[in-house]
Amino acid sequence: MNCPFPEEAKATVISYLRRSGQAVVFSEGSFVLVNGTPNVNVIEQACADGAVSLTEDGSIQVCGTRIMQEIDTMKLRRRVEDHLRKSASKQDIIRIAACLGITLK
Repeated sequence: MNCPFPEEAKATVISYLRRSGQAVVFSEGSFVLVNGTPNVNVIEQACADGAVSLTEDGSIQVCGTRIMQEIDTMKLRRRVEDHLRKSASKQDIIRIAACLGITLK
C-alpha cells in the first residue's frame, strides 16, 4: 500500500528547510541538501521518490538528515479511533488487531 506523504510532515520539512536556510535539489541523479530557498515542487518530488521519508520513531529523514516532528499522538489516536468507529467492520478491526499483535479473548 503506497500512502501519500502526509501534508503535516511536508509542512514540517518546509519549515525546517526555511529555518536552516537549506533546499532540496535534484543533482546528478539524486536529491541532496544545499544552501538555498526551498522549492515546494522539488520537495514533493523528493517525497514521492523516497528522498524525504517518515521513520518508525516519528522523525523525518530528509536526504540523510534526520529531523524530529512533534506528533500529537493523543489527537492522532482519537482521529483514528473515530474513523474506525464510523467506517470499519468487525472483520476490519480484528485484522487490525492481528497486525498489531493484539490477542483477542
